[in-house]
Amino acid sequence: MNRYTKMYGWLYTTFGTTTFTIDDFRIMFPSNQPTKTIHDLIKLHFMKRIRHGTYQIIRPEEYVCTIVSENISQEKIMTNAEKPYAYCESTAVTMWTDGYYWTDFTKGFRPIHIQVENKAVSYWMDFFRHYDAEFVIAGEHKTLFGITYVIHPVDKIIVEKKDGDSVISLHETIQFCKKNTLLYKPAMEFLDKKYHLGLFSDYESVAS
Repeated sequence: MNRYTKMYGWLYTTFGTTTFTIDDFRIMFPSNQPTKTIHDLIKLHFMKRIRHGTYQIIRPEEYVCTIVSENISQEKIMTNAEKPYAYCESTAVTMWTDGYYWTDFTKGFRPIHIQVENKAVSYWMDFFRHYDAEFVIAGEHKTLFGITYVIHPVDKIIVEKKDGDSVISLHETIQFCKKNTLLYKPAMEFLDKKYHLGLFSDYESVAS
């Protein structure tokens, strides 16, 4: 726990939801840089400015909602990427089914699977750190939560466009589904009907 998080606990205990001034802050918390400290606390969403010179501590439940909202907003950062990538695995299934089929997530964990080139893995790690986004290399063991980018390094990426997004091909997505036909049968049926692929007979032969 960093110092600002500890300070937040004491700030909320001291002021609650009442408003206060910089002089009130200085009386309660001796500081040679009260203005900077308040600026940092506002930037970290521990505190908000009500009007000039008047502040209020963020309620814990509001602070938690802010953390989740910021994490969710990181779904949009891929538009800033300068290296090739393609959404893959369950994320590709969701995209190719136009959002019809969602799987591979829980209430506390929502993975976004992407293929990247092996030679660019370090770039992607720096990219996600820059945006303070949660990420993991596929197969890595760590506790996962929220919007987390799951990086799948491959030698070569074959990218197709789906509604403007970079995604693995429909064929590759189907091959992924066939690896777990019990889970992805509804998705395969949807794709078979939508794209007239004649997959269902293929599904039957794989499942038998």
